[in-house]
Amino acid sequence: MLAVLTVMGQNTKGVDFQREVRPILSDACFHCHGPDKASRMAGLRLDTREGAMARAVVPGKPLESKLYQRLTHTNAALRMPPASAHKVITDAQKQTLKAWIEQGAPWQEHWAFKAPEKAA
Repeated sequence: MLAVLTVMGQNTKGVDFQREVRPILSDACFHCHGPDKASRMAGLRLDTREGAMARAVVPGKPLESKLYQRLTHTNAALRMPPASAHKVITDAQKQTLKAWIEQGAPWQEHWAFKAPEKAA
């Protein structure tokens, strides 16, 4: 089920991955779960669709997704990001990630990594 959101006075369907989800993951998760193999923790990669879907995200099922489970864990020692990272994910950001997963976790690559297409 897609949520209808109001963004700057315009109704849009669903959570925008590039505008809303990637910045959260980039700020709070990529340091430990990103492209740098030397600093990657637990072998988990959240900066690629393949990495996120392989171990952390179950599209359509936030309560079964390790990403959401660890963000909302009641045990502070198991909650992500860890206190040692000095990063905070707000309740609103957690809800954004939950809504994104509920919507099937659609993933769009950054525009800079897409081949240009000739306009019709």
